[in-house]
Amino acid sequence: MAEKSKTDVDYVLVDFEPLHKQRWRSDTVRLVCVQFPPHTQSLWHKHLNYGIYVVMAPLNVTEQPHGQQPRPLVQDKGSVFCRDHTKDKLLHVITSHDTPLFIVEVELLKKKADVVPHDQVALHSATGVELLNDEPECRVYRLTLQSAIDVQSTTEISLNLPTGAVLVVLDDCEVEVTNASEDPSVETERKLSLKIADDVQLTAGRFGIKLLSGKKTQFILAEVY
Repeated sequence: MAEKSKTDVDYVLVDFEPLHKQRWRSDTVRLVCVQFPPHTQSLWHKHLNYGIYVVMAPLNVTEQPHGQQPRPLVQDKGSVFCRDHTKDKLLHVITSHDTPLFIVEVELLKKKADVVPHDQVALHSATGVELLNDEPECRVYRLTLQSAIDVQSTTEISLNLPTGAVLVVLDDCEVEVTNASEDPSVETERKLSLKIADDVQLTAGRFGIKLLSGKKTQFILAEVY
């Protein structure tokens, strides 16, 4: 599915880049697991949508946008960065070095005209909840659950989601999740054994998550407007 840019660089849309593996796709979101072994280079590929990138392992790679010099892309595990590729139509190549690349991308598929304004929607405010990004397309939060060692820690978070969302798991854990599902076969309350980089699709309405395992556990909650 290679195409040619105006400058004759062979590239593919990110949908067809083999190291970017689609896990699932809905009308509004495409969930992509991006994994590179060490010392590996991607194909030249183009991004066209808004992307929320969740870093699953320490990231130390080289990124080269077309027509520019290579540059380092370095992030800690658990970091989140957002890029609006509807604006930059990013065409680039990525090269890993001594360590693998491991990212989960929540790619937003809505057209700009279909994005729902949320200026009047209150931000979540609760122990263990940290706002990372607030833009027209999405709000992104970090959720932290751990044994209650002080007033700043909690083993349970309960929120009212104003819209559909995706929960991305940063640590192996066992949790109890409460959320109504559009799928009648999915129970409203369920106990889940989750691994790093797993995800849970959430619907608007009440959402609760309770830590059943012992250690500190973090999640990224991406609300899609």
